[in-house]
Amino acid sequence: MGGAPEEPRPGTAYRVLARRFRPTSFGEMVGQEAVLDALRSALATGRIPHAVMLSGSRGVGKTTLARIFARCLNCAQGPTADPCGECDLCVSILRGSCADVVEIDAASHNLVDDVRELRERVAFASMGARYKVYILDEVHMLTRSAFNAFLKTLEEPPPGVVFIMATTELHKVPETIRSRCQVHLLGRIGESDIAARLAAICGHEGVALAPEILDEIAAQCRGGMRDAETALERLLPLARESADGSLSLEEYQRFAHRTGVDALIDVVAQLLEGQAAPALRFAAAVVDAGADERETMAELLEVLRGLLLLQVDGPDSGLVRYSGAVRTRLVELAAAADRLRVEAMIQAGLLGRERLRRLEDHRLVLELTLLRMAEAGTLPQLGELLAAARSGAPLRDPATGTAAPPAPAAAGNEAQASAPGRAPAAPKSPVPAPAQAPALASSAPAPARATPAPTRAGSAPAASDLCSGLIARVRAAAPLLARTLEQVNVEGPDEQGEVRLTLRSERKLHRERLASKGVQQQLRTALTELVGRPVTVALTPAGDAPAAAPPDPLAASAAVTPPSSSPPPASAPPASPAPAATPPPDPPPAATPAPEPDATEPPPKKSAAKRASPPGAAARKVAERFDGQFVDSDDSEQP
Repeated sequence: MGGAPEEPRPGTAYRVLARRFRPTSFGEMVGQEAVLDALRSALATGRIPHAVMLSGSRGVGKTTLARIFARCLNCAQGPTADPCGECDLCVSILRGSCADVVEIDAASHNLVDDVRELRERVAFASMGARYKVYILDEVHMLTRSAFNAFLKTLEEPPPGVVFIMATTELHKVPETIRSRCQVHLLGRIGESDIAARLAAICGHEGVALAPEILDEIAAQCRGGMRDAETALERLLPLARESADGSLSLEEYQRFAHRTGVDALIDVVAQLLEGQAAPALRFAAAVVDAGADERETMAELLEVLRGLLLLQVDGPDSGLVRYSGAVRTRLVELAAAADRLRVEAMIQAGLLGRERLRRLEDHRLVLELTLLRMAEAGTLPQLGELLAAARSGAPLRDPATGTAAPPAPAAAGNEAQASAPGRAPAAPKSPVPAPAQAPALASSAPAPARATPAPTRAGSAPAASDLCSGLIARVRAAAPLLARTLEQVNVEGPDEQGEVRLTLRSERKLHRERLASKGVQQQLRTALTELVGRPVTVALTPAGDAPAAAPPDPLAASAAVTPPSSSPPPASAPPASPAPAATPPPDPPPAATPAPEPDATEPPPKKSAAKRASPPGAAARKVAERFDGQFVDSDDSEQP
């Protein structure tokens, strides 16, 4: 331990723990064994680099290591990895009064003129030390021009000059600078190492703190020793004033405005069950206690991360820092929770933490984030949406695990008709029964008309009835497939038992759905039951055949009932005089339904610009809750 536990003398300035207990040798450094071994080897073999760059997060020992390395180079017994600490150079470097060890704050001396001054000072010889050491802290703050001015000196410094640079953002240092240095990465210090160091400091200060408090401080500082020592220093006066000289974990959490891990696990368990009300009460308690919402969200994400690691790596995972009863509860939650839901909750928490950083109303953002986390995993995933869209199968209800019931067709039609900017659909006319067609056709012979052969009783239904019956059969089991069949014209079956399906839409989604082998088997089964004999299905895409209008009941009845004064078509053979002398009588008024306005007009065809648009261009609406969930315009009315 490099610091002294004695109290400050009257008239002297108080030195904080981070300065009093700063390491003074490689042996006192904590958690940087790889870097220390590399520097020890360089000192032992005499291969001392002229430029060293130390990179790492705050509080991991970059500046401390640079000072120790400067003492190792200039010790009277050196260069050595174990400086004596008693010679004049070691003492002066420890006090910061050595003229040959210069510390420069690159954040404030970051201009070209500062680098020029440094180049002039480098040219002078040292004043008694073996090496003239320049320590540049936060070197990434230098401007680009300053870096360019520093290149030549850094590459070929004068003999006996060593540059030691420290940075927290290595990616901001140009590659030309990094290539001229020996770069060492300092990792975050482990929580166990930090707790042991804090326990040693407490022993020197004569204060006893519970190990749970030290572990809480070590977890809070996120690998930074300076942050841990600063947090410990706030507790020392409070611990000395207590009756027995110690603090409880609850007292520390109230003092430091920390949320206990037990409360966090309770909230996570309630969120996994979809309970939003307890989560909102938890948010209110956090705000009333004065805790930082961002820190609370970070602690909540840490618990969720532990759940995910236990699910992926197993209950004995060494990646989770929790132990004892807390770990037992987390293992039980991990075994019962859905992994996809845990991942969705983490995604919602990360988004909320980012919004807490940018927005000012932290309480509202925290409450909204907890609500999103309670609802996480209840919406279908993107893969489920795509699979259901291609196969036509109903979506799975995440709450029950079963297929969601399809929406009623009438409700969907009413919603489609009431949409703004869309014309109301014309009412459907009653379709005449197939048995009436031969009776009407036989009431007056029309040899000059190329009328279709009359259907026999018990034969296949008409095309319109076949299409509507097919849609009705598949709607209950596959509502999305029923929506696709509404864009299909049905012809047949012919003498070979072939039923031709002509797709009027050019959308890739409908083509892929009908091309699926499972869908075609489903269509063959339904058509076989409707027709009463085995049939085959032939699919004609929209681009391979001219688009035809959907079958209209009135048009079908007009084709069956010949008009009284219509001339024979031009393609028919010459008519004999007998049929012309005896015109057919007008059909009864009851047999011909009253014409409706716009009922016989085919629906407007899509414009060429809309047909030329890429498939899926109208389906780019992304759900705001979770990224990647598309809402198709054709399937938006289905669950």
